[in-house]
Amino acid sequence: MQRTSEARLVETRPHRTADGTGQELALLLRAWWEASADKAGGKPTQESLARKIGVNQTTLSRYFNPLHPSTAPKDVVQALHAALTAPPDDLPQAVALTEAVVEEPPNTHPPASPSLWTPPGVWRTALTVTATVSIAVASWSALTHNLPTTKPDHPLTAAAGSATAPEWPSVRTGERSPLTRTIQRLLRAAGHRPDADGVFGPETRRQVIAFQRSRNLRPDGEVGERTWPMLIRPVASGDRGHAVEAAQDLLTQAGHPAPITGVYTSTTFHAVTDFQTRHGLRPTGTVGTTTWLALTAAARRP
Repeated sequence: MQRTSEARLVETRPHRTADGTGQELALLLRAWWEASADKAGGKPTQESLARKIGVNQTTLSRYFNPLHPSTAPKDVVQALHAALTAPPDDLPQAVALTEAVVEEPPNTHPPASPSLWTPPGVWRTALTVTATVSIAVASWSALTHNLPTTKPDHPLTAAAGSATAPEWPSVRTGERSPLTRTIQRLLRAAGHRPDADGVFGPETRRQVIAFQRSRNLRPDGEVGERTWPMLIRPVASGDRGHAVEAAQDLLTQAGHPAPITGVYTSTTFHAVTDFQTRHGLRPTGTVGTTTWLALTAAARRP
């Protein structure tokens, strides 16, 4: 019975991803989990959530970790989306990220056959020990993923060149900065109507609270790690609107000029890919979760 359980855990190990695709998906899945908190700030534990979607807790923790070179399969992503009541518009993006996964190349070397003199019992024992050791190493890695690491597989580097993944900035009443203007434009893209004047005043705070309530977030009027992932939206070639303006403004502030027209042109595409390349991201030209995170981290603040 023990060997059956071990084999199942090994088989559910996710595939490696190309460049930052797995990181972007992990950030999106983690944003769903963080945003699922009720008004008191409580959210499902990873243990209960793992049981609900049919994976073990170690695997789920790996899916939520942007520094791990793995991503969740499509069926797990769909189950998480339903279990966490995530925004409907996020599912196509998440599914597209799972489809961008590049599987590890298959092992082209056939497994070595046991020597003729090897007793079958010894061979089975060797296989069991090997599987057990592999599981122990994987579990240890998952349990220690929050420890400092000097060489992550796909680092998300901040504008200053740090190897530490950037964090969503906290923006609140009284701030005057490009980030405030970004928030105002993203609120307008979501159907709210604050002035895009770059001043986080009482009206902007009221609009933020209205948005937070619409997404079942704690209505504190502050845009932080739980509100940003719900506020941003993917921006790509051919798009137009306030979200494109927000991306163009942040790109320009970061030293990659893009005319703030609200239309995603070839100039905007080149600005996005240049920014992504400079910050160690996959140069897709799409402003997804990871790129939004890097853009907000690079924004100048008073």
